[in-house]
Parts: sequence; structure tokens; C-alpha cells
Amino acid sequence: VTDQARCDLEGKTSMNTITEAELVDFVKNKAVKRLNIVQSKGDKYEIVITLTWKEGDWKLVTTRGKPREWACLDRLARHCKEKYGALPLITLNLYLEN
Repeated sequence: VTDQARCDLEGKTSMNTITEAELVDFVKNKAVKRLNIVQSKGDKYEIVITLTWKEGDWKLVTTRGKPREWACLDRLARHCKEKYGALPLITLNLYLEN
């Protein structure tokens, strides 16, 4: 995840967003370059996507526009397998306090 994406996840700037329906479609059409799992300050996990055909990082949000979050990696991993199927590169970024 880029430094810009980290700032966006911490709420300092706005980030491009993508819905789950869009992500499912992009995965099916092989338009996802990388799926980043990012731990937030609140020890929740969010997904940030890098697309093959658009610049920047895209945060997964609910249909109401709120960040889609998971409390644990097990549930997130199970969700990804069941909902998205075969994904390209997946990275994990853990939040480290300075």
C-alpha cells in the first residue's frame, strides 16, 4: 500500500472507493492487479485494491459508502475465498504505532 493509501485509511485525505459488487466484477474480468489487506488503528482490517486499468488505490466500501471492515483475518480470508474466488497478489499491511 502506498503512503497515500495509508494516509487515506487514517482519514487524512479522501480515497477512491469501490463497492463489493464492482470488486466481484473486476475480479471476474481479471482487472484486479493487487488486493491489499490493511490493518487500521482500531485493529480492524480493510481492503484496498489496485486495478490494472485505473491509477491509484481503491478502498472497498459498503453500499452506504462506509469502509468495509473485518474484525479478524480468519473471517476476512474466508470472505475473500467465498466471494471473490481466485485473486491475484494479496498483500498484508499491519499497523505499527510509532
